[in-house]
Amino acid sequence: MLYDEISVPDILDRECAHEFLKEATRLASSDELRGIGADLENKSQLFQRALAEDAIADLDRAGLLALLDRIFLVRRKRRALLESNDFYALKDAILDLLWGDEPTSLRFDRFAGRVKGIGEPLVIAFASELLHFTDPARHWLWTPWIWDAKTGAGALPLVLNGDGELRGATLGDTYERVGSALDVLDGEGRSSGFTALGDGRFGTDVYLASVYAVYMFTVFRMRLSKEFNRLLPELPELTRRILGVHRSSKGSPRA
Repeated sequence: MLYDEISVPDILDRECAHEFLKEATRLASSDELRGIGADLENKSQLFQRALAEDAIADLDRAGLLALLDRIFLVRRKRRALLESNDFYALKDAILDLLWGDEPTSLRFDRFAGRVKGIGEPLVIAFASELLHFTDPARHWLWTPWIWDAKTGAGALPLVLNGDGELRGATLGDTYERVGSALDVLDGEGRSSGFTALGDGRFGTDVYLASVYAVYMFTVFRMRLSKEFNRLLPELPELTRRILGVHRSSKGSPRA
């Protein structure tokens, strides 16, 4: 049974969702969080320009490195990724993922099978960010910090009543299920106001990243010394890092 077949109260823990927003806005101003939403729009415009169907053929190694630099979980492995894959084969895989005719779940699975040199969590983040930021109206963001299928951890289960419905038979099927859950969160968040942190689905991205940042702060406070806690970025900076826009105010990313 998928999320569109059961009622919102059964899916979403409204009380937790609002408590996380309250804590996030205690650690960061609403204006700071909305600024992150605006930076996500700029990130998306960068992806849309570079990865338009008629532009991918012109994408060079430096351009792809610049895009990978904006993907939090992949950026440190971006050179290894390019060394492990034939560049033109990788571009073909991206073209098929973004603009192929088959259902998204099948294209997601095929992309995951074609990309070499990085583990499954990074492949998920790579595919998801390409889809979401190239066409945010159609595709959702799914990364391990949103929901890790192996551990069950992440921001999304913190505001849902369980994560059993998220697991699919394949990565692509799971991507679609996560998207269904995020549709519920986005719709309820808009009516309740806790995802009004950016245009379109970017507000939900910012909300979930701030939920995860609050969770990280809570865990680290309990487990680490005060000295280590002082090394943690403030919530706005941590949220920016998670979403790959922490250097937006400093110009384009460097390869």
